[in-house]
Amino acid sequence: MDVLAHMMSLMRTKASLYGRLEFTAPYGFRFPAKDGICLMVTRGSCYLGVDDSPLVSLVGGDFVLMPTPGQYTIRSSPEVSLRPCEEVASAEEFHRTRLMCFDGGQGPSTSIVAGCFSLSTTESKLLVKHLPSIVHLQGSGSHIEPWFQSTLQFIAAEVSQKLPGGTAIVDRLAEVLFVQAMRSRIGSSAATDKPSWLRALDDPQVGRAIELMHAEPERQWTVDELSQCVAMSRSAFAERFRRLVGETPMDHLTQWRMVKAGHMMRAKPTIKLEEIALATGYESESSFGKAFRRVMGVSPGKYRSMNNADI
Repeated sequence: MDVLAHMMSLMRTKASLYGRLEFTAPYGFRFPAKDGICLMVTRGSCYLGVDDSPLVSLVGGDFVLMPTPGQYTIRSSPEVSLRPCEEVASAEEFHRTRLMCFDGGQGPSTSIVAGCFSLSTTESKLLVKHLPSIVHLQGSGSHIEPWFQSTLQFIAAEVSQKLPGGTAIVDRLAEVLFVQAMRSRIGSSAATDKPSWLRALDDPQVGRAIELMHAEPERQWTVDELSQCVAMSRSAFAERFRRLVGETPMDHLTQWRMVKAGHMMRAKPTIKLEEIALATGYESESSFGKAFRRVMGVSPGKYRSMNNADI
């Protein structure tokens, strides 16, 4: 089972705006971010800061995904002073023109395509909660697919030309880059990476256990049974799973069941909760409802009514 492909098929992102940032050094701006942000550097270089994380150096060809930033900064050098981006262009102006320009002087120029997106479902948020604050794909990296740079260039051209249907094209291409960013986390050992199910997929034993749970969420899995399936002792398996994933096998299984349950309710609005309970490993609607409320924060009925408009 391709766990990443399955998860991405259930994930729902909703793009709200793409535009160009054209800056000439020296420059430094603070940007608010209530949603997810992606940045594509098409020319020049800059430094990116996200919340309290160390600055990251970006160059042309780089792609950055920030799943849940509080705020972020873009500057020409680490020591440059910062100002609010609203001093250059208001939110309303950027929405209208999709362009923010600033000429700081005679320094080098930087061009960036910036996009905003939101995770439109609670189950989507569960799938990315363990991602690092910055997912940085370097355009010159050996792991980058040959099509990566041409996709960035295509997106930049579409944003610049504002042709009919351009927004739809950019949204689709950005989803492809989103998948590539998620794929890059599999097996990652970067010092800044937190434990996550993505990193764990590359581990032979823990990755196999995740595949088994995701393939049969209705099965009454136990830690003993999972450890036997991957030829490990119970204690060694439980310790490795928690170290790589950041949660226990049963916690991960419960969250995956709730992701599947949420998707079933969205895909089949009239499906009975009893059917969803059985399909996700619960013997009664009551036990399923308690687990759903604990993980999703609302009852199954409330979740269904909240999401009917999106189905």
